[in-house]
Amino acid sequence: MKKMYIMLTTLFMGLAPVEAKVTVRIKALGSSPRGQFVAFEEFGYSFDKAKVFSKIRVMNVWKNRYVDKVIEVKGTGNTGELKKVREQAKKIAYTKLKKFNIEM
Repeated sequence: MKKMYIMLTTLFMGLAPVEAKVTVRIKALGSSPRGQFVAFEEFGYSFDKAKVFSKIRVMNVWKNRYVDKVIEVKGTGNTGELKKVREQAKKIAYTKLKKFNIEM
């Protein structure tokens, strides 16, 4: 009985959820006046925290699909680098967001 208890405990410990090593956040950047287009940013750190990234996407919520290409900027995982990467991605996305009448 003791062996069975040890085996079951070991089995359940092995099935415990594994902690992900990616840190990702999503932030809404804005929407068009009628609400058809929504822009959002996905940003965070890579698996080994050696890289940072920012992706900006625009979605047509009426058709439930993304429009245009994803804007993606990557950088190193240095302190403060994420803020710079996010600002750079927003500068690049500015003209695209204007095209869809989205203001940040």
